[in-house]
Amino acid sequence: MGAISVNRLAGLSLILGPIIAFVFFLIEPGGLLIDSADVSDAVGSITAKGANAALTNVTNIGIILGLVIILSGLYALMRNVTLQGNGKALVQMGFFMIFIGLTGWILAGGMDFILADAQTSDQIMGSVPVYYIGSALLYAGGITLGFGGFIFALGLSTRDDFNRIISLLAALVSLAVMVFFIIAVLSNDGLDTFITLARGFYVLLVIWYGYLGFVLMNRPDPDLWQ
Repeated sequence: MGAISVNRLAGLSLILGPIIAFVFFLIEPGGLLIDSADVSDAVGSITAKGANAALTNVTNIGIILGLVIILSGLYALMRNVTLQGNGKALVQMGFFMIFIGLTGWILAGGMDFILADAQTSDQIMGSVPVYYIGSALLYAGGITLGFGGFIFALGLSTRDDFNRIISLLAALVSLAVMVFFIIAVLSNDGLDTFITLARGFYVLLVIWYGYLGFVLMNRPDPDLWQ
């Protein structure tokens, strides 16, 4: 079997990882398409997950793996940038925050394995605290991910090997994700609306990750790695 370059594999990770996570997110019970429930509706969300337990477990496995794949690609990209050129400090700092944010989302997804086991009314009510813990991880992860993406994109915008306009747009989108999550936390009345907006803007970040993956795939490995 022939060797695959680090950058090619990392680029594929940044293209496929976000797609995998997003597709499974779409079909996650209690989400957008199957037995939809508002984020603020703990009982409705848990009921949807318990009623579709097998699908809940499968989709969360897919989401978790997709997020981990994203992290592996971003790590390789960060290492490329920190070896040479501008933006080292910002990209490294941004990656660390993105890592923490996506880890929060991964842990939140892990909570759903517990929620999928809730079948009876008593089990559903008993799982409400678990749902709230998962929601807290989701909010904290979203804020951190947004801020980290903002810094990461700003770092890339200082370099000649990444499109400055695309990087600045990605910085603005990341900042919007962070702001929407913050407003959702501070405003109970607008929680569902702002979480929906944050998720919508995250779709744009999925596109950005794909762009970064394409750039990275066509970039030779640094001499240090060869």
